[in-house]
Amino acid sequence: MFRQERRLGFARIGCIELEGKYRTPLLIDYLEKPKILEYINFGKSPTVLEEIDKKRFEVLKSRDENFIVATGLSTLNPRKLVEYIYRLRTSTYKPLYTVALATPSNIPLLYYMGVDIFDNILAIVKGYQGVYMTEFEEIDAEKVKEPMCCCPSCTNSDFSEEGLAKHNTFVMKKVLNMAVREDLRNFVEAWVKFDPNLTAMLRFFDKLNQECYPRFSRSKVVMTTEHSFTRPEVKYFLSRAVDCYEPMGKALLILPCSAKKPYSKSKSHTAIRRVIGEVWKKGVEEIIVSSPLVVPRVYELTYPAVNYDVAVSGDWSRDEVEFVSEWLSRFIEKGNFEVVIGHVVGGYKEVVERTAERLGIDVIWTAEKDVTDPGSLRKLREVIKSYEFDGYDLYKSMFDHMIRYQFGLNFEIEKVRGKYPNLEFYVGRERFARVDLNYGCLDIDLPLAKHLIKKAYYVEIDNFKPKGTIFAVGVKDADDRIRPNDIVAFYNDQYLGVGRALMCGKEMMENEGKAVEVKKVGLRDLQDN
Repeated sequence: MFRQERRLGFARIGCIELEGKYRTPLLIDYLEKPKILEYINFGKSPTVLEEIDKKRFEVLKSRDENFIVATGLSTLNPRKLVEYIYRLRTSTYKPLYTVALATPSNIPLLYYMGVDIFDNILAIVKGYQGVYMTEFEEIDAEKVKEPMCCCPSCTNSDFSEEGLAKHNTFVMKKVLNMAVREDLRNFVEAWVKFDPNLTAMLRFFDKLNQECYPRFSRSKVVMTTEHSFTRPEVKYFLSRAVDCYEPMGKALLILPCSAKKPYSKSKSHTAIRRVIGEVWKKGVEEIIVSSPLVVPRVYELTYPAVNYDVAVSGDWSRDEVEFVSEWLSRFIEKGNFEVVIGHVVGGYKEVVERTAERLGIDVIWTAEKDVTDPGSLRKLREVIKSYEFDGYDLYKSMFDHMIRYQFGLNFEIEKVRGKYPNLEFYVGRERFARVDLNYGCLDIDLPLAKHLIKKAYYVEIDNFKPKGTIFAVGVKDADDRIRPNDIVAFYNDQYLGVGRALMCGKEMMENEGKAVEVKKVGLRDLQDN
């Protein structure tokens, strides 16, 4: 039996309960012959036989009730390997064990793709072949002049076959421990750069459906490679933000991103704001250009826009310009802008120029050498002053966009309190929501939670008083749109509450383990629904 405790996209943390408990991710050490091997049915045929003779494979395959056991995968090319692991992982919630596949270099990516159980078979084989394994390469043990780690084999300079097998296993365990982290995607992106095959595998995997990947997270998104363009959170943000974008202003001001987040608190954006004032009162929308993000001001508190790092150099590749200009075009097309102002230089200006070319629009350029130099700011102020459109409330517009983005709801609030960016939203005297900067989302209160029941991001539970954690066994129904880290409304006949999802909505109905972390709970007024 597998009890899931937490998801990191496809990667999982949990516990296998047989006659003992085994924490996952798990590395089976064949040097120690652990008891768990007695419970695994390996079948009589490699998994890849399915590609050659499906009928024979059905007869000979593993029929393990507790695990998915995949053998022979090392014979597959990168694309086929990704497709196999993805198909196996999405077919069931049982722990996935890929036999004789893991090495120190590929174990982080395999874990990221959803493998729960690994082994050290290849590490042992390499050891008996006289191969000294490091995190990224394999070296002839005779060429190792000085030990490269602190394992017992290296400490004692034991490079015998058994000593090398133990060293290689030590490295695998160390790498797997390093991979269990909330910013797993950042770690994997950096890790795979050392191997072309792993790089290709990540690229293939990013093209597949990522419905269980969190929309909100505490981890910072570090965008330093071309893989950042296809990150699940980047693809979701851009697509969802465009769908939900309803600009109210008639003028558009395009600005470059800043190192500090949220942008409004950065030195450059503060300097611009000091000169031009609160432009939304004059009906001016703002869109910030980054790479690979395009962020309307109303989304700057939404993940990942609120918590990411990218090299702000001003130098852009052709692929970056094309990618960002395409998304900027989509945002601009959602508005009915009469004026477009480009306060950008360098690569940012290239993006806006390409966008103007795509859409066939005119852009008023205001920046000269730098966006914050006196001449540029003076010109920007003069242009802004020359236009006057109906204004709008930026903070209410932020709420409108965030609730639409997060829950798919249109909901009107009356008052906004708090010092930016720590905003709270009220209807009358009741607080309905606040901005959670840690996760880049709205943290809702009970008055708003009741509007989610049976509509969106809801979890119906059995009749008990929820405390601490709600387990999947106590879930009666759940919205299948729910992803890990989503804020959800849970309820039964007596209680209504707000929690943070620990697994997907579909998993809550089919899997076991921790489903919802309880944040707030109160008595339910049945007249409200």
